[in-house]
Amino acid sequence: MSKINKLGLGILVFDDICHLRNICVEIRDLCDEIVLCLQAESYHGEPINPKVVDVCNRLKKEGVVDDIVFFEAVDKHEDGGPDGPRLIETDKRNFLIQYLADKGCSHAQIIDSDEFYDHDDYARAKQHVDENEAIKVSYCEYVNYYRDYTHVMVWPFRCYVPFIAEVGYRFNFRQGSFDKPSDPTRRYHIPEEGGQFCIFDFRTIKMHHLSWIRTNIEDKINAWSSKLHFLDYEELKRRCIDRYENYKNGQNAIIMFNVPYYNVAVNKLSYQYINPKYPMEVI
Repeated sequence: MSKINKLGLGILVFDDICHLRNICVEIRDLCDEIVLCLQAESYHGEPINPKVVDVCNRLKKEGVVDDIVFFEAVDKHEDGGPDGPRLIETDKRNFLIQYLADKGCSHAQIIDSDEFYDHDDYARAKQHVDENEAIKVSYCEYVNYYRDYTHVMVWPFRCYVPFIAEVGYRFNFRQGSFDKPSDPTRRYHIPEEGGQFCIFDFRTIKMHHLSWIRTNIEDKINAWSSKLHFLDYEELKRRCIDRYENYKNGQNAIIMFNVPYYNVAVNKLSYQYINPKYPMEVI
């Protein structure tokens, strides 16, 4: 019995629209609503680039996405300390779930603008959620790319992101129910009586994380909601950019993340597993 009456895909957009067209086009026919969520300023007060808004408006005009909505953040920097931006980000994700629910979606997936899903994998996983009444919230693993589609970072642990979920559930930064390594801004809270998680096998579906494939890597680092956690932020940013721009095969990536010495090994794939249809957008 089918239970997904209408599926909404909500995408958080600010600095990175390099992959946005490819992300949407790949699964356009599998989503009933695709909504882009922008905000006038970053979590740290930088204004949005007008060119980003122009690209988003063009995608809407072309029918690649259905709607664009702006999120007005409530400042939580003082009360939340270094977690302030992350609390705002969690609110933004929940705002987008509610927006999709108000548009009549029974299910939603909230992603960032650098998260790519293969069409056939997505269709298969969506069907599994659709046919299983017990599944209320689902998650999948992801693989992190570095600089291009044939280099991947070797993470020291498995990481997960939310997949399709019923719109009645919300993310909770402080009290998320999901206990595996994941972004705390998108850990769903599920009451004990509220249903079960479905965690997809890596071979069934995975998110292809294109976060470190950018036309301007500095924009990503400047807008990142967790940067206040790094006391050596400016020096670390310089190191990250230098390694990214001058990378040679066999070197580690240097990234702004909670891994030892900010270093992650990089493997070169023998085969390119994803083939986005359009060139990256350049801002």
